[in-house]
Amino acid sequence: MSATAVILAKKALDLAHDKRVRTLFASTVVGIVVVILLPLLTIVSIVNGEAGYSREIAKIVFDGGPIPSGASEELTDYMEEMIEAFDQIEIAIEEMDAEGIDEIKVKSFFYVLYFMKDLSEFGEEFYEDYVDCFDGCEDDETIYSALEDYLSMAFTGQQKEEIRSLYLYIRYGYTVTDKMIGIPGEAFNDETFAQLMSEATKYIGFPYVWGGSSPETSFDCSGFVCWVYTHSGVHNLPRTSAQAIYNKCIPVPKNEVKPGDLVFFTGTYQSSNPVTHVGIYVGDNQMLHCGDPIGYANLGSSYWIKHFYAYGRL
Repeated sequence: MSATAVILAKKALDLAHDKRVRTLFASTVVGIVVVILLPLLTIVSIVNGEAGYSREIAKIVFDGGPIPSGASEELTDYMEEMIEAFDQIEIAIEEMDAEGIDEIKVKSFFYVLYFMKDLSEFGEEFYEDYVDCFDGCEDDETIYSALEDYLSMAFTGQQKEEIRSLYLYIRYGYTVTDKMIGIPGEAFNDETFAQLMSEATKYIGFPYVWGGSSPETSFDCSGFVCWVYTHSGVHNLPRTSAQAIYNKCIPVPKNEVKPGDLVFFTGTYQSSNPVTHVGIYVGDNQMLHCGDPIGYANLGSSYWIKHFYAYGRL
Protein backbone atom coordinates (compact mmCIF):
# COMPACT_ATOMS: atom_id res chain seq x y z
CA MET A 1 0.00 0.00 0.00
CA SER A 2 1.34 3.46 -0.88
CA ALA A 3 2.12 6.11 1.76
CA THR A 4 -0.72 8.26 0.43
CA ALA A 5 -3.18 5.37 0.75
CA VAL A 6 -2.09 4.76 4.35
CA ILE A 7 -2.61 8.44 5.19
CA LEU A 8 -6.05 8.47 3.58
CA ALA A 9 -7.10 5.29 5.38
CA LYS A 10 -5.94 6.62 8.75
CA LYS A 11 -7.74 9.91 8.25
CA ALA A 12 -10.92 8.09 7.29
CA LEU A 13 -10.79 5.99 10.48
CA ASP A 14 -10.01 8.97 12.69
CA LEU A 15 -13.01 10.89 11.36
CA ALA A 16 -15.44 8.00 10.91
CA HIS A 17 -17.53 9.03 13.95
CA ASP A 18 -18.72 12.19 12.18
CA LYS A 19 -21.89 11.65 10.11
CA ARG A 20 -21.00 14.24 7.49
CA VAL A 21 -17.48 12.92 7.14
CA ARG A 22 -18.93 9.40 6.71
CA THR A 23 -21.20 10.77 4.02
CA LEU A 24 -18.28 12.55 2.35
CA PHE A 25 -16.13 9.43 2.56
CA ALA A 26 -18.88 7.36 0.93
CA SER A 27 -19.24 9.99 -1.77
CA THR A 28 -15.52 9.92 -2.37
CA VAL A 29 -15.56 6.13 -2.75
CA VAL A 30 -18.40 6.46 -5.23
CA GLY A 31 -16.44 9.21 -6.94
CA ILE A 32 -13.52 6.83 -7.44
CA VAL A 33 -15.85 4.56 -9.39
CA VAL A 34 -17.13 7.57 -11.32
CA VAL A 35 -13.52 8.29 -12.37
CA ILE A 36 -13.72 5.39 -14.76
CA LEU A 37 -16.72 6.96 -16.45
CA LEU A 38 -16.14 10.66 -15.79
CA PRO A 39 -12.53 11.93 -15.81
CA LEU A 40 -13.90 15.27 -14.58
CA LEU A 41 -14.47 13.76 -11.13
CA THR A 42 -10.97 12.36 -10.68
CA ILE A 43 -10.33 12.35 -6.95
CA VAL A 44 -7.36 14.69 -6.53
CA SER A 45 -6.96 16.02 -3.02
CA ILE A 46 -6.47 19.72 -2.38
CA VAL A 47 -4.09 19.33 0.53
CA ASN A 48 -1.30 16.77 0.09
CA GLY A 49 -3.66 13.89 -0.61
CA GLU A 50 -5.32 14.18 2.81
CA ALA A 51 -8.39 16.36 2.30
CA GLY A 52 -11.70 14.58 2.01
CA TYR A 53 -12.88 16.37 -1.11
CA SER A 54 -11.58 16.70 -4.66
CA ARG A 55 -10.62 19.74 -6.66
CA GLU A 56 -12.91 18.71 -9.49
CA ILE A 57 -15.97 18.34 -7.27
CA ALA A 58 -15.20 21.63 -5.50
CA LYS A 59 -14.89 23.42 -8.85
CA ILE A 60 -18.30 22.14 -9.98
CA VAL A 61 -19.86 23.31 -6.73
CA PHE A 62 -18.25 26.76 -6.90
CA ASP A 63 -19.36 27.11 -10.53
CA GLY A 64 -22.92 26.21 -9.56
CA GLY A 65 -22.98 23.05 -11.68
CA PRO A 66 -23.95 21.40 -13.88
CA ILE A 67 -23.65 18.17 -11.93
CA PRO A 68 -22.46 15.35 -14.22
CA SER A 69 -25.24 12.93 -15.06
CA GLY A 70 -23.09 9.94 -14.11
CA ALA A 71 -22.54 11.08 -10.52
CA SER A 72 -24.01 8.85 -7.80
CA GLU A 73 -27.24 9.84 -6.06
CA GLU A 74 -25.39 10.45 -2.79
CA LEU A 75 -22.74 12.61 -4.41
CA THR A 76 -25.40 14.47 -6.39
CA ASP A 77 -27.37 15.20 -3.19
CA TYR A 78 -24.25 16.57 -1.49
CA MET A 79 -23.37 18.81 -4.44
CA GLU A 80 -26.93 20.09 -4.77
CA GLU A 81 -27.02 20.92 -1.06
CA MET A 82 -23.72 22.81 -1.26
CA ILE A 83 -24.76 24.71 -4.40
CA GLU A 84 -27.99 25.77 -2.67
CA ALA A 85 -25.97 26.92 0.35
CA PHE A 86 -23.74 29.00 -1.93
CA ASP A 87 -26.85 30.61 -3.44
CA GLN A 88 -27.93 31.62 0.07
CA ILE A 89 -24.47 33.05 0.76
CA GLU A 90 -24.66 35.15 -2.42
CA ILE A 91 -28.06 36.50 -1.37
CA ALA A 92 -26.76 37.37 2.11
CA ILE A 93 -23.73 39.20 0.66
CA GLU A 94 -25.91 41.12 -1.79
CA GLU A 95 -28.35 42.15 0.94
CA MET A 96 -25.48 43.40 3.12
CA ASP A 97 -24.27 45.61 0.25
CA ALA A 98 -20.82 45.79 1.85
CA GLU A 99 -17.68 46.44 -0.21
CA GLY A 100 -14.60 44.37 0.44
CA ILE A 101 -16.26 41.02 1.20
CA ASP A 102 -14.52 38.33 -0.84
CA GLU A 103 -17.32 36.00 -1.94
CA ILE A 104 -14.94 33.16 -2.81
CA LYS A 105 -13.32 33.38 0.62
CA VAL A 106 -16.74 33.29 2.33
CA LYS A 107 -17.64 30.18 0.33
CA SER A 108 -14.25 28.52 0.92
CA PHE A 109 -14.67 28.83 4.69
CA PHE A 110 -18.20 27.43 4.40
CA TYR A 111 -17.10 24.50 2.21
CA VAL A 112 -14.75 23.25 4.91
CA LEU A 113 -17.08 24.20 7.78
CA TYR A 114 -19.77 22.02 6.20
CA PHE A 115 -17.72 18.95 7.10
CA MET A 116 -16.76 20.22 10.56
CA LYS A 117 -20.02 21.20 12.21
CA ASP A 118 -23.79 20.77 11.88
CA LEU A 119 -24.71 24.29 10.79
CA SER A 120 -28.47 23.67 10.75
CA GLU A 121 -28.61 24.27 14.51
CA PHE A 122 -28.09 28.00 13.96
CA GLY A 123 -31.54 28.52 12.44
CA GLU A 124 -32.98 30.58 9.61
CA GLU A 125 -30.73 33.58 10.16
CA PHE A 126 -27.55 31.53 9.81
CA TYR A 127 -26.41 32.79 6.42
CA GLU A 128 -26.81 36.46 7.33
CA ASP A 129 -25.01 35.97 10.64
CA TYR A 130 -22.31 33.86 8.96
CA VAL A 131 -21.56 36.44 6.25
CA ASP A 132 -21.55 39.18 8.89
CA CYS A 133 -18.49 37.48 10.43
CA PHE A 134 -16.54 38.52 7.31
CA ASP A 135 -17.68 42.14 7.19
CA GLY A 136 -14.90 44.55 8.08
CA CYS A 137 -12.34 41.80 8.73
CA GLU A 138 -8.91 42.81 7.46
CA ASP A 139 -7.25 39.40 7.59
CA ASP A 140 -8.02 35.70 7.96
CA GLU A 141 -7.19 35.58 11.66
CA THR A 142 -9.87 38.18 12.35
CA ILE A 143 -12.33 36.07 10.37
CA TYR A 144 -11.36 32.95 12.33
CA SER A 145 -11.88 34.80 15.61
CA ALA A 146 -15.33 36.06 14.57
CA LEU A 147 -16.43 32.63 13.36
CA GLU A 148 -15.10 30.86 16.45
CA ASP A 149 -17.09 33.22 18.68
CA TYR A 150 -20.25 32.76 16.60
CA LEU A 151 -20.00 28.99 16.13
CA SER A 152 -18.51 28.20 19.57
CA MET A 153 -15.71 26.14 18.08
CA ALA A 154 -12.02 26.35 17.22
CA PHE A 155 -10.25 25.80 13.90
CA THR A 156 -7.26 23.48 13.82
CA GLY A 157 -4.12 24.29 11.86
CA GLN A 158 -4.99 21.61 9.30
CA GLN A 159 -8.48 23.02 8.81
CA LYS A 160 -7.04 26.48 8.25
CA GLU A 161 -4.64 25.06 5.68
CA GLU A 162 -7.51 23.27 3.89
CA ILE A 163 -9.49 26.52 3.71
CA ARG A 164 -6.48 28.45 2.42
CA SER A 165 -5.61 25.81 -0.18
CA LEU A 166 -9.20 25.59 -1.40
CA TYR A 167 -9.42 29.38 -1.65
CA LEU A 168 -6.19 29.65 -3.63
CA TYR A 169 -7.25 26.90 -6.00
CA ILE A 170 -10.71 28.34 -6.69
CA ARG A 171 -9.67 32.00 -6.88
CA TYR A 172 -6.29 31.77 -8.57
CA GLY A 173 -6.10 28.27 -10.01
CA TYR A 174 -2.85 27.55 -8.20
CA THR A 175 -1.24 26.73 -4.90
CA VAL A 176 0.94 29.66 -3.92
CA THR A 177 4.61 29.22 -4.66
CA ASP A 178 7.79 31.21 -4.27
CA LYS A 179 9.10 29.85 -7.56
CA MET A 180 8.17 30.75 -11.11
CA ILE A 181 6.88 28.20 -13.57
CA GLY A 182 8.56 28.37 -16.96
CA ILE A 183 11.08 30.80 -18.41
CA PRO A 184 11.06 34.26 -16.77
CA GLY A 185 11.71 36.27 -19.94
CA GLU A 186 14.53 38.34 -21.35
CA ALA A 187 13.71 41.45 -19.33
CA PHE A 188 15.11 39.77 -16.23
CA ASN A 189 18.46 40.80 -17.65
CA ASP A 190 17.36 44.42 -17.83
CA GLU A 191 18.83 46.48 -15.01
CA THR A 192 15.62 48.39 -14.29
CA PHE A 193 13.45 45.29 -14.14
CA ALA A 194 16.03 43.49 -12.02
CA GLN A 195 15.93 46.46 -9.65
CA LEU A 196 12.13 46.23 -9.49
CA MET A 197 12.15 42.48 -8.84
CA SER A 198 14.87 42.76 -6.24
CA GLU A 199 12.43 44.77 -4.12
CA ALA A 200 9.28 42.83 -5.05
CA THR A 201 10.61 39.36 -4.23
CA LYS A 202 11.51 40.40 -0.67
CA TYR A 203 7.85 40.08 0.26
CA ILE A 204 6.94 36.72 -1.26
CA GLY A 205 4.94 34.83 1.35
CA PHE A 206 3.63 37.97 3.10
CA PRO A 207 -0.12 37.65 3.80
CA TYR A 208 -2.82 39.68 2.08
CA VAL A 209 -4.09 42.42 4.42
CA TRP A 210 -6.92 44.68 3.24
CA GLY A 211 -5.55 48.24 3.25
CA GLY A 212 -1.98 47.09 3.94
CA SER A 213 0.73 49.23 2.38
CA SER A 214 4.07 48.43 4.03
CA PRO A 215 6.15 45.48 5.28
CA GLU A 216 5.07 46.37 8.82
CA THR A 217 1.35 46.01 8.04
CA SER A 218 1.79 43.63 5.08
CA PHE A 219 0.01 44.52 1.84
CA ASP A 220 -3.06 44.43 -0.31
CA CYS A 221 -2.66 44.32 -4.11
CA SER A 222 -2.32 48.05 -4.76
CA GLY A 223 -0.33 48.64 -1.57
CA PHE A 224 2.19 46.03 -2.74
CA VAL A 225 2.55 47.54 -6.22
CA CYS A 226 2.90 51.10 -4.90
CA TRP A 227 5.51 50.07 -2.35
CA VAL A 228 7.56 48.03 -4.84
CA TYR A 229 7.65 50.65 -7.58
CA THR A 230 8.43 53.48 -5.17
CA HIS A 231 11.01 51.74 -2.97
CA SER A 232 12.80 50.08 -5.86
CA GLY A 233 13.39 53.54 -7.30
CA VAL A 234 11.80 52.53 -10.62
CA HIS A 235 8.81 54.88 -10.39
CA ASN A 236 7.46 57.10 -7.61
CA LEU A 237 3.97 55.74 -6.95
CA PRO A 238 2.33 57.10 -3.78
CA ARG A 239 -0.17 54.80 -2.06
CA THR A 240 -3.41 54.60 -3.99
CA SER A 241 -5.98 52.13 -5.31
CA ALA A 242 -5.77 49.66 -8.20
CA GLN A 243 -8.17 51.85 -10.16
CA ALA A 244 -6.06 54.96 -9.56
CA ILE A 245 -2.89 53.10 -10.63
CA TYR A 246 -4.63 52.09 -13.85
CA ASN A 247 -5.65 55.71 -14.43
CA LYS A 248 -1.97 56.70 -14.32
CA CYS A 249 -0.92 54.09 -16.88
CA ILE A 250 -0.58 54.11 -20.64
CA PRO A 251 -2.60 51.16 -22.05
CA VAL A 252 -0.43 48.41 -23.55
CA PRO A 253 -1.67 45.87 -26.14
CA LYS A 254 -1.21 42.25 -25.15
CA ASN A 255 1.33 41.64 -27.92
CA GLU A 256 3.48 44.51 -26.61
CA VAL A 257 3.40 43.80 -22.87
CA LYS A 258 6.84 43.56 -21.23
CA PRO A 259 8.06 42.39 -17.82
CA GLY A 260 7.69 45.30 -15.43
CA ASP A 261 4.35 46.39 -16.90
CA LEU A 262 1.21 46.09 -14.82
CA VAL A 263 -1.76 43.81 -15.36
CA PHE A 264 -5.23 44.81 -14.16
CA PHE A 265 -8.35 42.80 -13.36
CA THR A 266 -12.02 43.52 -12.84
CA GLY A 267 -14.78 41.99 -10.72
CA THR A 268 -12.51 40.21 -8.25
CA TYR A 269 -14.70 41.57 -5.45
CA GLN A 270 -17.74 43.83 -5.19
CA SER A 271 -16.71 47.40 -6.02
CA SER A 272 -18.01 50.50 -7.75
CA ASN A 273 -14.71 50.70 -9.67
CA PRO A 274 -14.05 48.66 -12.84
CA VAL A 275 -10.48 47.83 -11.75
CA THR A 276 -10.29 45.75 -8.57
CA HIS A 277 -6.90 44.00 -8.68
CA VAL A 278 -3.39 44.69 -9.98
CA GLY A 279 -0.20 42.66 -10.35
CA ILE A 280 3.29 43.05 -11.83
CA TYR A 281 3.80 41.28 -15.15
CA VAL A 282 7.03 39.26 -14.97
CA GLY A 283 7.12 37.53 -18.35
CA ASP A 284 6.08 34.10 -19.64
CA ASN A 285 2.39 34.93 -19.05
CA GLN A 286 2.89 35.25 -15.28
CA MET A 287 2.56 37.95 -12.66
CA LEU A 288 3.86 38.58 -9.16
CA HIS A 289 1.02 39.96 -7.06
CA CYS A 290 -0.42 40.20 -3.60
CA GLY A 291 -2.69 37.19 -3.56
CA ASP A 292 -2.97 35.45 -0.23
CA PRO A 293 -0.06 35.41 0.33
CA ILE A 294 2.16 37.30 -2.12
CA GLY A 295 3.38 34.99 -4.88
CA TYR A 296 3.45 34.24 -8.59
CA ALA A 297 0.33 33.36 -10.58
CA ASN A 298 -0.25 32.01 -14.07
CA LEU A 299 -2.31 34.43 -16.15
CA GLY A 300 -3.49 31.53 -18.28
CA SER A 301 -5.68 30.14 -15.48
CA SER A 302 -9.43 30.34 -16.04
CA TYR A 303 -9.91 32.75 -13.11
CA TRP A 304 -7.47 35.39 -14.40
CA ILE A 305 -8.69 35.03 -17.98
CA LYS A 306 -12.26 35.62 -16.80
CA HIS A 307 -11.35 38.75 -14.82
CA PHE A 308 -8.67 40.24 -17.07
CA TYR A 309 -9.12 43.98 -17.69
CA ALA A 310 -6.00 45.47 -19.31
CA TYR A 311 -2.23 45.83 -19.34
CA GLY A 312 -0.70 49.20 -18.46
CA ARG A 313 2.69 50.91 -18.31
CA LEU A 314 3.77 53.65 -15.90
